[in-house]
Amino acid sequence: MLVAKAKTIVSSRFFQNFIIFIILLNAALIGMETYPGLSGQYGALLHSMDRFCLAVFVIEILLKITACGSKPQNFFKSGWNVFDFLIVAAAFVPGVENQTTVLRLIRLLRVLRLLSALPSMQVMVMALLHSIPRVGQMGILASLLFYIYAVIGTTLFGQHDPQHWGTLHISLLSLFRTLTLEDWTDLMYKGMELYPWAWIYFVSFVLLATFVIFNMLIGIILSSMEEAQATVKRERQKADGGAIAEIKLHEIREALEELETHIANLKSEKTRKQT
Repeated sequence: MLVAKAKTIVSSRFFQNFIIFIILLNAALIGMETYPGLSGQYGALLHSMDRFCLAVFVIEILLKITACGSKPQNFFKSGWNVFDFLIVAAAFVPGVENQTTVLRLIRLLRVLRLLSALPSMQVMVMALLHSIPRVGQMGILASLLFYIYAVIGTTLFGQHDPQHWGTLHISLLSLFRTLTLEDWTDLMYKGMELYPWAWIYFVSFVLLATFVIFNMLIGIILSSMEEAQATVKRERQKADGGAIAEIKLHEIREALEELETHIANLKSEKTRKQT
């Protein structure tokens, strides 16, 4: 009975929205404490509200563990549940209460619980994690492109414009400035004072770095988003299937208990008639 109630509460939309509200309230409290005036005037109230938020998070964790029934270890099979548990449990580490800075940082981590509370945020995080290997490969390609153009830039413009192309690492910084499109034309016109065709160097780098690499990055992220959505969908279907199977098993048990009770009543009635 307790397990069924815990499952009903945890899966309810009202409870999920309430947890999101508490997470946002916790974030607002942390922000308010950064103002000395508010902290000095309402310090006790802010502290009490923070304790209330922590209590709600603890109750949420306990309800989710209770909802797992006879297998509470299933709660820790979800990476998001482990993430939430560690963030909440960090507030109870001995000695943390006396460390103001550490305590505030730990409380700030609770804001990250918004990632686990919103399914759409979970998809985005999973997409970023899935894209890391391919982004790394793209980073190697970008590094090669930067290195080649930096060597060429140092060779061509090093003596004419040593402030921006004097050494290899300075050239890399200038190329990064060009990549951000921040006044990159100033560098181009400075180079064209020495070589009128220097615009080819800058325009080609902008086209390759800005458009090609960025488009590749966007493509990788979109592909990872699709994979993450498919993964989340499979996990939800699996979880829903397990919940349905558990409900059916519970119904079968209830039917068997009713049948046993009915048989027992029939036996007792038959015994009374014989006597």
